[in-house]
Amino acid sequence: MAVFKLDPDRASVEELIEDLSRELASRYRDVEDDLIREVAKRAQRDFHLAAHISGNPADLSLRERRAQNIALARLASQRAESVRELQARAVQLVDRLRSEDLARQILELAATEGEQAAAARLGLARGVPPVTGTASQAVASVMFSLESRLEVLNQRLTRYPQDAYQRIVSLHSPGTLLGESTARVQQAHTVQRFLAEGITGFVDRGGRNWTVGAYAEMAGRTTVNRAFTDAGIWRMQQSGVHLVTVVRGLDSCSSCAAWAGSVLSTDGTPAGPLILPHATQQGGVAVQVAGTVVDARNAGWGHPNCRCRLVPYMPGLTIPQGDTTYDEEAEKERARQRLLERRVRSAKRREVSSMTDTDRATARADVREAHADLRDFTRKTGRGRDSYREQLGFSGT
Repeated sequence: MAVFKLDPDRASVEELIEDLSRELASRYRDVEDDLIREVAKRAQRDFHLAAHISGNPADLSLRERRAQNIALARLASQRAESVRELQARAVQLVDRLRSEDLARQILELAATEGEQAAAARLGLARGVPPVTGTASQAVASVMFSLESRLEVLNQRLTRYPQDAYQRIVSLHSPGTLLGESTARVQQAHTVQRFLAEGITGFVDRGGRNWTVGAYAEMAGRTTVNRAFTDAGIWRMQQSGVHLVTVVRGLDSCSSCAAWAGSVLSTDGTPAGPLILPHATQQGGVAVQVAGTVVDARNAGWGHPNCRCRLVPYMPGLTIPQGDTTYDEEAEKERARQRLLERRVRSAKRREVSSMTDTDRATARADVREAHADLRDFTRKTGRGRDSYREQLGFSGT
């Protein structure tokens, strides 16, 4: 996080959330790519060594059996060394991630920005300077949540190289490689596909599966948005403002779109009509409160990867967002783009983890095709292309 700098010219809250979640995801994607590269390198070495161990030992001469026994001993030693090296590399990389204290740094930045954004809105709306203070306590639970999620990633990263390597060893052990060359080719394809999957096995509360990078990005975006929002709510409450309105994010889902423009309370005021003093004038204003922020979250608003946010509601001044239409096509386009980006990265992994020149050439062609499909998609839809999602740290090695 030492290299990350907040952009004073940032145009929107969405950019802040994207920047911080991208920063977090890139750290974990880099580690994921490094570990898969190390596993692939050793798998390739084992594959080529094991490929020379062939034939039925009963049909071999004494000299050939001795040579094969030496090769088997060398392979066993090499595999034991690989397990030690992979475990050491994983521990080294994960220790580095832990030492960077990513959750605290990212969420402190988000909370600071959220508090300042709320203070600016309150100052402009009310014409009085907001109170001073800090919202760090308001985001303590969010920080603990992100730290817990990242620790799940850390533990999985630590175990992955050894587990993956041992699985690959079982796929192309000398016994399975004896005989048909077509069997060796098929096993090489199997290893390649396995490595191309990335590090998986992360399931959220909704039962959805994520890879390392996607999970880190989802966790980052979700908690950054939550920290920004909660810090803003804290600032509003310190200034006596206990109502907010929902601003729908771009490409929002149907659950979030249903809350766009709603007025919510942050102090537990239940749903129903209220007559409140005008923010700047004499008289009262009729306000329909849709519920509490907790109610909205329990109903699905603010889900993982949500891009919606809350802004202060000032009776008589704030105009709630009028657009509550759920754009199903926009949500589908976003999902399609993420799928195409995953295909690019998967093809790049297949290229770098190929066991044969033929497989490598095929994977390279798949990379070009995946890039072409993504370019065609973004051209037709007009969506921006997030090139960082297509990168693979070791794709050029």
